[in-house]
Parts: sequence; C-alpha cells; structure tokens
Amino acid sequence: MSTGPAIPFLVVVPGGSHDFSSIYAIASAYAQSGELLNNRAAETNRLEFAFPAMVCSSFAIELFLKFFLTLSNAENPTAPQVKRNGHPLQNLWERIKPEHQDLIVSMFRNPSHVPISVGLDVRKTQFLDALKHIGPAPFVDWRYAYEIDTPKLMSHGAITEVQDAVGYAARHIMEKRRAGSPSSGEPLS
Repeated sequence: MSTGPAIPFLVVVPGGSHDFSSIYAIASAYAQSGELLNNRAAETNRLEFAFPAMVCSSFAIELFLKFFLTLSNAENPTAPQVKRNGHPLQNLWERIKPEHQDLIVSMFRNPSHVPISVGLDVRKTQFLDALKHIGPAPFVDWRYAYEIDTPKLMSHGAITEVQDAVGYAARHIMEKRRAGSPSSGEPLS
C-alpha cells in the first residue's frame, strides 16, 4: 500500500472565520487531486480510481461554493453572516450573492476563463441544469459509492464542467485581489 507518507504529519492552525484564501487553496488542491486520479484511472485502466476522483472533484465544487460564501462574509463582517455549512450544492448556491453567481455562470463552458456578460440568462439556465444533473450532494454520494443500491450514472465530465465554472470564477477573484483590486462584485466585461 504505502512506504510511508511523504508528509508524516501536519499541524493545522485555524485561520479566522473569513479566511477565504485558505478555502480557495484547499478547493484547488481537491480539484487537482480529482484530475490526477481521473487521469490515473485512464492511464492504468483501473476504474477504481474513478471513485476517489469523483469524491475529490465533488468536494472541490462544494468548497468553491463555500469560498464565495466566506468571501461575502469577509467583505461585510458586520452584516449577518451567511451560513457556510451543509453539503447540498443547490442550498449553497442559493446563498451566494447574485454578482458572484453571475461571475460563476459567466465561466460555465467558457474556455477563455475570462468573465463574459453575453448570454448570462442562457448560461445560468444551463449551469443550474448541470448543477441539478450532478446531484444534490455528489460528494456525499460518491464517497459512499459502495452503499449505492440502484444503478447510478457517474459522469466525471459533468462534475468537471461545474467544477471549472466555480473554480475559474474563484481564481478570477483571487487574481484580482492579488493585483490590488479587492472589489469582486464589479460588473462583468
């Protein structure tokens, strides 16, 4: 199984309740892990790697959505704080500010990874259909795949489309913040 972990232990020091950059980093790591595992499944023809790939990618989606909620809380710390808990993706989505939803939707099926405002209504419908299609809580479903008792379609492609939209939107915000523009809710170009 293993010759020993490369990193045998790690001390986790919690940040503040508004630490959206840590959530972004962890979500990005899960997204990359899902991609690596999916590629490993394809390279080795060992389909069992597809299950942890789905778990990692699904969890990345959940964390990216929670990134947006945490960011909103950080941008307005004196306002009532948006709840960030739970696994159902639709519930998390509904708590995200409309301007952040628009940014996410603008990245859906957008190979340029640059926010666009053209056709946002159509993109939003397509994104919400894709979100519904991957299931209410795919992270929970696929981490317990051995408990599934009826046939179920597993589509890493569908998960990846949603993951890319939320991930590239989060990356866009982080890049703007690093460049010194803290406003993440500005109009899309």
